[in-house]
Amino acid sequence: MAKKLVTKEQIQKRKFWKQHLEQCGRSGISQAEYCRQHKLSTKSFTYWKRRFRDISILRPVSRQKTSVTFVPVQVKPERQIAGDISSGLVLCKDGYRIEIREGFKTETLGEVLRTIRELSC
Repeated sequence: MAKKLVTKEQIQKRKFWKQHLEQCGRSGISQAEYCRQHKLSTKSFTYWKRRFRDISILRPVSRQKTSVTFVPVQVKPERQIAGDISSGLVLCKDGYRIEIREGFKTETLGEVLRTIRELSC
């Protein structure tokens, strides 16, 4: 089978469309809107999109899936705290309750969280 020579014009055209396809993917707008904004033919855009997909030049950007975990929180009525200690943040999970108040030490919180993680595993 004889190989077909690729001209400079063809290489430039491929680069042009590859850049636009990648930019459109990152833009977050629809293909039609992207073509309108850049004065591109939607038919040509679709042609090149298919062509690159068929020859695996344009690879989709891999997006890592993140998992979201909801933690049940028990809400109790607000109570008055005596003295000059202001209320802070209360974390409850798996039977543990951590109250973080003004002036807490981040090192201590880190140690508590590491200990809880070790107990949970």
